[in-house]
Amino acid sequence: MLHANGYQAIAAPMVKITASEQIEDLPALVKTVNQQHLIIAVSQYAVEACQTYLAEHALSWPQNCQYLAVGKATAECWQQYGVKAMVPARQDSEGMLQLINNQLQGIKQAHILRGQQGREWLAEQLQKQAIQVNYLTCYQRQLLHYSSQQLDQWRSQINTIVATSGEILKHLTTLMSEPKQLRWLKNTKLLVPSQRLLEYANSLGFMHTVLCNGASDKACIDALARMQSSARNENDQK
Repeated sequence: MLHANGYQAIAAPMVKITASEQIEDLPALVKTVNQQHLIIAVSQYAVEACQTYLAEHALSWPQNCQYLAVGKATAECWQQYGVKAMVPARQDSEGMLQLINNQLQGIKQAHILRGQQGREWLAEQLQKQAIQVNYLTCYQRQLLHYSSQQLDQWRSQINTIVATSGEILKHLTTLMSEPKQLRWLKNTKLLVPSQRLLEYANSLGFMHTVLCNGASDKACIDALARMQSSARNENDQK
């Protein structure tokens, strides 16, 4: 989609996603949920990992429970498989909690589909409201590494980075730990999908962080368009 809108893009995955052993608990989950249960997907990875497992075992997503996606991209991914998930206006843990409190009263159990960790704050807040929280670790991440030559090539080709998780940002700073590389990285424009990630990026020393309205391609394109418009306005004023 970035290419279709006139942007040159380089795919540089930072993690390899594989299914976890705990995903074997998924059939029991989908067979026991009801209207008082809420299934929460924290990423597209969670949806895809679960969908693959369900398809391999001739199972489908249940229709008798509620669904909540952390953002539009995750909801759109889920929709491909017949699931209509709610999406918070603020696409992070705080936004999901607000949506649950305002629109999903009566929930007794929440099932969080996630990687090896994450959304502990959301779980704590739900438990304070007497909602039972269950984690399903449906995928795991393996950090990927790149050669110094590849990293130097990025420096000559890239002027904007899109990062969708704190883990990716932290790994980037580890990969590009040489002074010249790290200086370039922290001075390159960075697009992030949530306020919490923006604050984390700032704490790592990133100097030009821009908040997108979610992690979808459209959200990134809209943010890039705003950046270009702002740059043109600044040039016009000079």
